[in-house]
Amino acid sequence: MKMTASRHLSPLLVAIFVLAIAAVADVIGVGPDTNRADGAERPSSSELTGGWHFVRTRHPQGGPDAISIMHTADTSRSDLDLAGLMIRCSERGTEAVIVLIRTFPLRARPHVVFGKPGNETKFEATVAPPGTSVLLPVDATILVSGPWQAQSDLFIRIEDGQTTISGVVALAGLQAAFKVLATSCPAQ
Repeated sequence: MKMTASRHLSPLLVAIFVLAIAAVADVIGVGPDTNRADGAERPSSSELTGGWHFVRTRHPQGGPDAISIMHTADTSRSDLDLAGLMIRCSERGTEAVIVLIRTFPLRARPHVVFGKPGNETKFEATVAPPGTSVLLPVDATILVSGPWQAQSDLFIRIEDGQTTISGVVALAGLQAAFKVLATSCPAQ
């Protein structure tokens, strides 16, 4: 029964990711009845190795595209408030973002802990609009191109006062997905 629920929730969480990107596209001017608005195309998504998804959303005014790779949390080993992990292009290179279902206040500074007890790394993060994105500092993002690529699972715990959200994101295929992202990011 748990396996069946897990098989149905994982596609649901991917759908939530894609809908979130589509919602952003609607806000920036892409209409649902056309594939273009103000010169911008609707977001495109493709599945990569290991369940990673590559998403590109065109900027409506001709600026840089929003480009990211995403992976949903393992629903059998995660709190339902943890949607997954997104690694996206930014002006500084790439940045890692933990995507949640639950919102945090934008002023919150949650602590994010990676790893199993006894082998943990802790970072102070910021919350990005609309409050469901926990943006990791540059120090944590460096782990994406290094140590995380050799791990099979990423254990995540987000702590903010009385709230703790924890779970696991599979990292299989991260190296190949990260290469796709790195070659797709605008030159710095």
